[in-house]
Amino acid sequence: MRIHHLRALTAVADKSSFTGAAAALEISQSSLSHAIADLEKELGTSLFVRDRRGAHLTAPGRRVLVHAREALASLEAIRAEAEGTQGVLSGRLRIGSIPSATVDLLPKAMAQFSRRHAGVELVLLEEPSQGMQQLVEWLGNGTIDVALLEMPVSGVEVVPLIQDELCAIVSSRSPLAALKHLSVRELAQEPFILSRYSTERLIHAAYAREGLAPAIRFELQDLGTLVSMVREGLGISIVPRVAFPRSPPGVSLISVLPRIRRQLGHAVSPVHRSSPASEAFIEALRKVRPHRAR
Repeated sequence: MRIHHLRALTAVADKSSFTGAAAALEISQSSLSHAIADLEKELGTSLFVRDRRGAHLTAPGRRVLVHAREALASLEAIRAEAEGTQGVLSGRLRIGSIPSATVDLLPKAMAQFSRRHAGVELVLLEEPSQGMQQLVEWLGNGTIDVALLEMPVSGVEVVPLIQDELCAIVSSRSPLAALKHLSVRELAQEPFILSRYSTERLIHAAYAREGLAPAIRFELQDLGTLVSMVREGLGISIVPRVAFPRSPPGVSLISVLPRIRRQLGHAVSPVHRSSPASEAFIEALRKVRPHRAR
């Protein structure tokens, strides 16, 4: 069993495709297929099932993948430790995040990190549903090294990073835009645009505490689309402040009373454990987090 066998296994698992994995590894698809076939022959079991939708891990393949990631992570850690003693970081750092943090906070942290550690390749995986379970699974199986999550989270140790506030977003042409605060009862009178990128459970809970429910007119995924629809007066919404440190053109962000708050934190994969690169990235996160959210 060789390192290139393990790299081939993880690449196909990540891409769910032999074609995509070969491109990512910059090798021919034939070479990749031979590497997987050699590994399956050595282990005496099939690791992937191929169909029209791509390549999918078998049950033994999923178990082997965990150990493959651990082995590759250990090799990367050895290299990182050796280079870290010389003040130079290299390798790859995989970051997972809830979508609202990828709008402003993470790009700033990634840019600052890259300016100081140009030798480290950053890979960002966004969890589109805003659910924590996928991120926890990625941490647990070593798909990612570091994650930014909404707390509380079970199944992983999370260190608090930011206290975020959810605020109302309204069209600048709306009479509501002149107000400094909006109550949930005032918001309940307006058509609501629900984004799966916002913290949906907190929104419903805030309305429920007042014996109300949002008058949902539209449901969508993209925050950019939400801003455009609010700008055109199609409804109001509630969004995380961390995604919008400044009001986008044509809309206003207004604090909601009672306040709707959430805690964001960071976690490190138990597979990869803390490394000089992950520690440096967490430090970059701390430096760029909004002052008012600390």
